Amino acid sequence: MVAHSFILKDQWPFPEPLEAPARTIITSEGGQTPSRFKHIIQIQRKMKYRTLTPDEVEKICGFPAGWTNTGMPDNWRYFCMGNALVVGLIEKMGKTLSKR
Repeated sequence: MVAHSFILKDQWPFPEPLEAPARTIITSEGGQTPSRFKHIIQIQRKMKYRTLTPDEVEKICGFPAGWTNTGMPDNWRYFCMGNALVVGLIEKMGKTLSKR
């Protein structure tokens, strides 16, 4: 039997720093209940916290706000963004690699 050990180099910050790049959006991002996987941000100058809105998640992924607002429930919108590729990032990576 092989034993494995895992070392966490960085812990996820709480609340999420708004001045830093966002972590990866995952499919379980949606909903208002707390979870260690969700992005939790602090309401400015208050000691209150909230999760990201579907529009904010879309912007993080490089899509315009309202991109998934087709009438589907919000939890489906979060799921769509969790499965989406961040096209702008992939495009920049491709351009950088093609210059080499």
